[in-house]
Amino acid sequence: MRFFDCNCSFGESARPPFRYARTPAELLEEMDFCGIDRALACHAGMRFSSPVIWNEKCSDGCAASSRLEPAWAILPAQTGEQPPIDEFLAAMKAHNIRALWAFPDEHRYPLNRLAFGELLEALVAHRIPLFVKQNLVAIGELLKECPNLTVVAANQGPHSIERYLRPVMDAFPRVYIDTSSYIVQGTLEECCERYGPERLLFGTAFPNNCSGGALLQLARAAISDPAKAAIASVNLERLLGEVKL
Repeated sequence: MRFFDCNCSFGESARPPFRYARTPAELLEEMDFCGIDRALACHAGMRFSSPVIWNEKCSDGCAASSRLEPAWAILPAQTGEQPPIDEFLAAMKAHNIRALWAFPDEHRYPLNRLAFGELLEALVAHRIPLFVKQNLVAIGELLKECPNLTVVAANQGPHSIERYLRPVMDAFPRVYIDTSSYIVQGTLEECCERYGPERLLFGTAFPNNCSGGALLQLARAAISDPAKAAIASVNLERLLGEVKL
């Protein structure tokens, strides 16, 4: 079974965790130790500092290995920090960026049509997945405004989130959840039974979580081997393969 981590990062930040990968090489060492084949990776600076600087550094770092695929973070266009949408999409294509992250709380913006209308329309048109680190209530409000957007709800948990998650999953078929903190016993199995394994993406949230924890959770889940394989890598590969730039 191949593992493709949808949620991990390298690099130093202003608030580093106890153990982290300072460089892409150290991230690859962590992946090798745990048996993870590939990763959709961020730079820690993208979350805790300005993506204007750290998006490009993420791409530069990931260029050293074919096992690392970079993802970028977004900002509202109104402040002039992020280039106009056509330029931004062209830069994504040039750097082979097939996924984006939104950190509304860290970067202090509203993730809605008022701030991101043109970009959200482009994400839908180009089928670009948006990873969102925000609570599920806020994600639900975003999807009411943009129901065809592909959203990956990231870093949800570790407590039970089913009363928040299931209304969103029921209403919006292009919502996915990463498994990094989806660790309450039995919930992964119930999610597979209710929605199929196609709505789950293997993620570790390294370095904030231990990479091996999410891997062990999936490996020991009471689901079929094809379902495990889909979550481990196939679903993310499918989503990234749908992107049109």
